[in-house]
Amino acid sequence: MDIQVLMDKYLSRLPQGIATRVFNSIKDIPFVKKAIQKELNSMMAELEGSLKPYKDQVKSFATLPEKGLRKKDVIDLMQDIHEKEVSSWEDGFVSGAVYHGDQKHIEFLNKIYGFNSQSNPLHSDIWPSATKFESEIVSMTASMLGADKTDDDICGVVSSGGTESILLAMKTYRDRARKEKKITRPEMIVPVTAHAAFDKAAQYFNIKIIHVPVGPDFRADVKATKKRLRRIPSSLSVHPRAFPMA
Repeated sequence: MDIQVLMDKYLSRLPQGIATRVFNSIKDIPFVKKAIQKELNSMMAELEGSLKPYKDQVKSFATLPEKGLRKKDVIDLMQDIHEKEVSSWEDGFVSGAVYHGDQKHIEFLNKIYGFNSQSNPLHSDIWPSATKFESEIVSMTASMLGADKTDDDICGVVSSGGTESILLAMKTYRDRARKEKKITRPEMIVPVTAHAAFDKAAQYFNIKIIHVPVGPDFRADVKATKKRLRRIPSSLSVHPRAFPMA
């Protein structure tokens, strides 16, 4: 029987921690190691094909060329690639990647981008508009989330996307836990399907991350989560309302 089939059949039935230990104990056995490498090579070949579809279709530049391309050549190259890719999203089936595919709206955005292509929020004395736009976005968002229902000071920041937003949130929770709860070894529990940015945050900000499985409905396993919560010393336990989501 194929080693991958065996692993899928038996290791998947074990609790994650035990399955990991079993896998680590057998992965260096020669025939297992060979099977894993074969599977890895196959996965990498498939991954390369999906991530590098232009490998043999357009010019590649592994090193800085002695003579740069003409502006027209750059535009032609970008136009060619654009035409290859636009059909993959213009029909609207890429939720979470393109939020508004209307061409007139895209042209409007591109014009706005052009106005601000040289601005730098670090130099607010030169581009005070950056402060104006950010503060208004934060204020409007806070208003939508019920800012008028509290007397607390509300602040925020505009991020470059989902990953940075998660990183900023986790750093804020870590810093607040340290200051208000004296927690110096923070932990977070996330389902295995959580965004990769939570793992990045754990590495960047020295937060122990604990993964829990999901059920057939892809929701986090409540029993597994409860079991993990019990392992946290009572002196470090935090009531869920202690850190409300902003």
